Amino acid sequence: MTSWDEVQKNVAAVKGGWMAFQRGGLPGRGVRTPILRSWRRSLEAGINPGRSGGLVVWNEAGVLEARSANQDLIAAAAPALAELKPQLISAEQVVALCDPAGRALYVEGDAAALRAAEQIGLVPGSDWSEPASGTNAMGTVLVEQRTTTVFATEHFLENLHPWACVAAPIRHPMTGQLLGVLDLSGRFMHVDRHTKMAVAATVEAIRARLALLEVTMQQALLDAFTDYLTRNRQSGLGLVDRHGILVRTAGGGFQQLGHSPVWADGIQRVLRSTEEYREDVERPDGRRTQVIFRPVRFGGMVVGAVVEAVPAAAPSGAAGQPGAAGQPALPGLVGRGPAWVAAMDRATRAAQTSSTVLITGETGTGKEVLARAIHEASARRSGPFVAINCGALPPSLAASDLFGYVGGAFTGANPKGSAGRVEAANGGSLFLDEVSELTPEAQVMLLRVLQEREVVRVGSHRATPVDVRVIAAANRDLGEMVRTGTFRQDLFFRLNVVPIGLPPLRERREDILPLVDYAYRRLGATPPDLGLAACERLTAYRWPGNVRELLNLVEQSIVLGENPASLLPVGPLAMTGEPSLGEAGEEERIRSALDGCVGNAAAAARILGMSRSTLYRKLELYGIRLKREVQ
Repeated sequence: MTSWDEVQKNVAAVKGGWMAFQRGGLPGRGVRTPILRSWRRSLEAGINPGRSGGLVVWNEAGVLEARSANQDLIAAAAPALAELKPQLISAEQVVALCDPAGRALYVEGDAAALRAAEQIGLVPGSDWSEPASGTNAMGTVLVEQRTTTVFATEHFLENLHPWACVAAPIRHPMTGQLLGVLDLSGRFMHVDRHTKMAVAATVEAIRARLALLEVTMQQALLDAFTDYLTRNRQSGLGLVDRHGILVRTAGGGFQQLGHSPVWADGIQRVLRSTEEYREDVERPDGRRTQVIFRPVRFGGMVVGAVVEAVPAAAPSGAAGQPGAAGQPALPGLVGRGPAWVAAMDRATRAAQTSSTVLITGETGTGKEVLARAIHEASARRSGPFVAINCGALPPSLAASDLFGYVGGAFTGANPKGSAGRVEAANGGSLFLDEVSELTPEAQVMLLRVLQEREVVRVGSHRATPVDVRVIAAANRDLGEMVRTGTFRQDLFFRLNVVPIGLPPLRERREDILPLVDYAYRRLGATPPDLGLAACERLTAYRWPGNVRELLNLVEQSIVLGENPASLLPVGPLAMTGEPSLGEAGEEERIRSALDGCVGNAAAAARILGMSRSTLYRKLELYGIRLKREVQ
């Protein structure tokens, strides 16, 4: 691995390689692989290496418009850039904040360095993407998708050879979306390893500010949703954030819409117009549902929308009522295997009562779908169905979100107070997914709801009676958590009145092909003739993501026009005969997969049937190091 000092010493050698490359020759060993890749891309883009510098693509009005479009990023970056400014002056450097396409929104720093930056076109409105300006940190980071250093003669433009730059992507802390790029640049004798550390620290500070802003807006959304829910129980309600993600639902109507893109499209219309928006949406069963988006404002900006769905009336005997002759037409409730039928029989009996239900099973087995089916088959079907993921609740907000709060209960609380999710579910069902992740405080308050059928808001001593049926779900062993003292025993007994265990899809081989057929129909497509070999692959696959993974795979096959079996991960670990990850031999399997993929983490993750982020956590756990190139 090349050290920073070696990179500095290699300036002359890289210059020779650059000259050889421009003449059409081989650059030699002194040029780092990522830089050589970038040079080739720059050459293919037709960049003139003798050009003076970056291209200015926006005038002053264009810069102002771009800043308005990136106001969240700029607001989060402002305090961090202010703290960085003294270092810029002492190091004779400039900082550039770019949009996701590599166009400079702001350029600040030392006065002398700013004048020098103007000479190479590093000004607000300049385009530093690789297709526009060749190899440079701001553009190359967009391709490499990681912190990137371009030092002196590594730049494709010769006029930039006296400069060095370090850039890092800025991603949204919740969604992972690329929001922009932060770059520190200066004459190469003023750029060292401390520059890279400053970039990393500043990006982390920006991400922390973005996370705080997101939590504040999410709380405003939750308050608006809860207030609206207490006043409207006649139709299905949902909450869509400004990213187009459906984060909350209550009542019926939403599950019938399937994977409609209406959420993202509708919220974008509301964000642009800031006015209420209505749309008729066709459901997979051919009926139509009117969806109404009502904007939620916070601090003068639209942060999401409360959505009302008014579904068409279901015909008598419609599927979705568990236990009828034939299978319910809800995703994940299709099956004929003995373990699944036994679970559905228990769910059918539970639906006829108001007893508390505890659904256990791996991620993706259909716990929330089953909870909705129980609600829709119960006498509470006309009441709200309020679902909440306890694992997604910030610990500091868990109690107030679930049980509500009175005005002044904590800093930033709504002066009027707010009802919680338990009160919002009054007369209906409350679904608590990942109930194992509840904080100790929330566990105590939930126990009171189950025992006394009343709720006490945070900051209050007054109890409010509630009529709520609780359905909880967990993918962890609550019994083991009780034994280790991380989950209350009395709460476990209160939740475990009607336990229902959902088997993983790998134990439901006979249900896989019917589920594939159902998934096509649910998405409005005709199930294709898959062929015998494809059917065998689908039934032999381990399905670590269970029914959710199957539904996503079918949707992907429809979009790409390919056989779903061809989209499955390849390798022996994908087959049912191998032990699942987390069992004995996992480290060896990971090492084997990496060796087989020549260290390519993305390819290894596909073979192992896990996400790259999970693979990286496993690598850290087992102390496995990837061979990485210098950035």
